[in-house]
Amino acid sequence: MTISLTNLRRVKLNQEEQLVFLDYLQNSLKNGFSLNSSIELMIVFWPQKAQMMKRLDQAMKQGARLSSELLRLGFSKTIATQINMAMQQGNLVECLEQVTILERLKNEQFKMLKAELSYPFVLAGMMLFLLAFMQNFVMDKLNGGSDNSGDVLIIGLFGLIGALVAMLVHILSLLKRQDYKSMLTLIKYPLIGEVIKIYVNYLLVYDIGLLLSSGFSLQKMCSYASSQEPGSLQQAIGQKISQQLNSGKALTEVIKDEPFLPDNLILLLKTGSQRQTLSQQFLVLGKGLFIDLTCRIEKLVVNVQPLCFILIGICVIGVYLKLLLPMYSMMQGI
Repeated sequence: MTISLTNLRRVKLNQEEQLVFLDYLQNSLKNGFSLNSSIELMIVFWPQKAQMMKRLDQAMKQGARLSSELLRLGFSKTIATQINMAMQQGNLVECLEQVTILERLKNEQFKMLKAELSYPFVLAGMMLFLLAFMQNFVMDKLNGGSDNSGDVLIIGLFGLIGALVAMLVHILSLLKRQDYKSMLTLIKYPLIGEVIKIYVNYLLVYDIGLLLSSGFSLQKMCSYASSQEPGSLQQAIGQKISQQLNSGKALTEVIKDEPFLPDNLILLLKTGSQRQTLSQQFLVLGKGLFIDLTCRIEKLVVNVQPLCFILIGICVIGVYLKLLLPMYSMMQGI
């Protein structure tokens, strides 16, 4: 009974395991194995997740959709929808390469972010210890704890830190979901908003390039995207654009009004190129967006530590003021 409960709790892959799964699947398909054969082999080559892979293998043999099973394994709606679209177009290997690159970049940057934040968190812990020591020993010795003039400042600082932590938790939960509504919320946040926008721009431009290369027209593209996983980026944007075009709105206006479609698309569409040429132009634009995305993420991660040190510096000033303000009040009373 204990074993079954453990298995029930452990039904999803974490970020590192998702990358291993995608990387293996990509390499297996590239070497000529079918999708079902790749999953069967994964049972042998990944013994730590053998039970999970057996359940996936059984579900696929019973006719389940890979995208639905990926959602059960913990993948986001965006990734599951991308893979589902690629399977229907026959571009699964190329899609897996793209998704694997993105996931590896994300995991590497998260590791770097943790390393950047480790030292500030140690300093913050030491500062909290110092504050507790001052409150329990130093302040009581100075005035018996009767002067609380510095407490308001400390409460304000802790309130600020609490708000920042709550915002960070909220951002991480939205990033994990990666659906249209969560991404629409994330682009409004300072610092990370522009990075998220470029990330979604890259995904959509690359998908449009692949659809164009497969012979999709604009109407067919919108209809195809609208039939994907409900709530996913592709489904929500495809449905929204389809409704706007059916209401008579011009395509250029649709692109301008949609925050997740870059204005560069208007310039490409105005060139009047053939579909195959336009597809290549979209893919080149997607690669350019990916380079820009990589640079912005690296810059964001590097700037996190200085921002943390600034916050810690403000808190240190607050600690000193908590100590000095009562002393100043005592001097005034002499």
